[in-house]
Amino acid sequence: MARVPAQERRRQLVDAAFRVIGSEGFAAATTRRVCAEAGAPLAAFHYCFASKQELLAELTAQTMAGLVAARADVHVSGDVTQSLRATLRGYWETVENDPNRESVLMALTQHALHEPELAGVAEQQYAAYHRTARETLEEIADACAVRWTLPVAQLARMLVVVTDGVTLAWLVDRDSDAARAALDAFADQLGGLAVGAG
Repeated sequence: MARVPAQERRRQLVDAAFRVIGSEGFAAATTRRVCAEAGAPLAAFHYCFASKQELLAELTAQTMAGLVAARADVHVSGDVTQSLRATLRGYWETVENDPNRESVLMALTQHALHEPELAGVAEQQYAAYHRTARETLEEIADACAVRWTLPVAQLARMLVVVTDGVTLAWLVDRDSDAARAALDAFADQLGGLAVGAG
């Protein structure tokens, strides 16, 4: 049997952990179960990762990077409210296209808050969300020639809270119409906090 390079094996194990957590829940993601899912011997795990916590930190970082990229996709269309609606609708498409990513990331966030070996992971995750939201709002404001009447950091936090809340509710009830309606309503409210830059 050909030896699998360490970097490729790491990727396989991270992908396997993602699948196990997404389909069976966090408690099922033992090192033995993850290796079985990856088709790798148990010894390969300890060759690639110092601990299960290191694997989970890597999984969180990779999953978060994909989600941040999705949240950063700005759609400028018409005025500021239309642009906010389009951007949030674009984000929402990524949620519906990969609900597993959202479920896994939320599970990892909760675990990180209670696991000393993952100290700082959740904080880094939300710092990235807030930064991305702030950059999104600044880009929309620049493109639409408006300025925000509240500090952009405050609005960015609101944006993260709303998208998180709508996403979690949807993961529970799968009511896509209600989710899109909530995001549209929020875009309308947020658009009301913009005035002409002049």
